[in-house]
Amino acid sequence: MNAQIVVVGSLNMDMVVSLNHRPARGETVLGSDFFMNAGGKGANQAVAASKLGATVAMIGKVGSDLFGEQLLANLAEAGVDCHAIETITEDATGVAFVTLDSEGDNSIVVAPGANLRLTPEDVERHEELIKQAKLLMVQLEVPLETVKAAIAIARRYKVPVLLDPAPAQTLSEELLGLVDYIVPNETEIKQLTGIHVHDQVTAKLAAVELLRKGVTTVFAKLGEKGIVVVNANRTFFVESYEVDAVDSTAAGDAFAGAVGTAIVGGKDIWAAAKFASAIGALTVTRKGAQASMPSLEEAEQFIKQEAHN
Repeated sequence: MNAQIVVVGSLNMDMVVSLNHRPARGETVLGSDFFMNAGGKGANQAVAASKLGATVAMIGKVGSDLFGEQLLANLAEAGVDCHAIETITEDATGVAFVTLDSEGDNSIVVAPGANLRLTPEDVERHEELIKQAKLLMVQLEVPLETVKAAIAIARRYKVPVLLDPAPAQTLSEELLGLVDYIVPNETEIKQLTGIHVHDQVTAKLAAVELLRKGVTTVFAKLGEKGIVVVNANRTFFVESYEVDAVDSTAAGDAFAGAVGTAIVGGKDIWAAAKFASAIGALTVTRKGAQASMPSLEEAEQFIKQEAHN
């Protein structure tokens, strides 16, 4: 079966410690519970889209270790096609160290491991997989040259590209001009445009700057302040859902996966933004990365409930 969405990106094992407050420089704090959870921005987005009903394949790398085995098993269980994920012996599987405070906010340190071994040549070997897709999804936890190679293949076959520009870094106008959909948060959009985003007005200004740089549609994420969506034809605002957040880990990945699923499902950008806002909100009410991703049935129930509140 051809995949509607192909994700080129990272796979990490997340190691999460809950604590009352994150330590300052030189400070040691005692945490409470500890757990491990399948993560990595690429894998998170693949799982999010698959659980929401899209057919998904992923291109990536893991180490020949226990974490790699667990990550692949978790993806397969979520329905993601893993045949283009290579297991290597040259490096360990990527890991992420997450501290989660009492407000549900987190700080994350990533040791990329095998993710940095994903090369343009690896992606080019799976050209046919990208060619037949309805959407390519990429992030920035694998080498930028590899991301560029994936995008180049997508453009060659007129496959739309969704970029999550995280972790934040400067990107050229040449690259941004090849992107159809971008889903930055406030930090990332400032990195890309130099504009400090703190409300709807500044988000729109920054989004317009990204359009000037060549992006077709911008979903500017403002956290609890909502989403500003801008393209050449229209601008609109989507309010966020009010929920009790327990863990913001992977909320952005859930949002991206939901946008991708909505797009390949034929929804317009307004409906895609509304749907993705609900998915992101539901995700933060649960702990973990992929473990927090809702199924389509759970998402529909949440949206129906919120409509009656």
